[in-house]
Amino acid sequence: MERRDFISKTCGACAGIATMGLLSSLLQGCTSLPVATATVDNKMMRVSLATMMESNVMIVRNKNIDSDILLVKKGDDFKALKMTCTHQIQPLTATASGLYCSSHGSTFDLEGNATREPAVKPLLSYKTEKVNENEIIIYLQ
Repeated sequence: MERRDFISKTCGACAGIATMGLLSSLLQGCTSLPVATATVDNKMMRVSLATMMESNVMIVRNKNIDSDILLVKKGDDFKALKMTCTHQIQPLTATASGLYCSSHGSTFDLEGNATREPAVKPLLSYKTEKVNENEIIIYLQ
């Protein structure tokens, strides 16, 4: 085998392996999260936890509010984060490991902290209250 053929074949194989690894890591972050539709009454959002059975992260949605909310369970505590980028008020995409703004590339962890600029401010978080084993209230004030 000539040197040129050897380099061409081995570089092509390395690029293919690298591409598959990158694609695999991207797809792991794109797993779909459960989505719960919640009711809103007097600035209180009632969320059934039945949808969250297999995941510690879920998206909460109501057509009467301007943004989805990411509900994160940590032990017995819950954190509710507004899924709107603090850089230029764009919607965020949520994964099981964090949030991403497709407009300018900002990222946030599941605590709501900005982890990649241009956003530097944390996400708006809402107070939560666990009513019982099956329901949580998110206070939208």
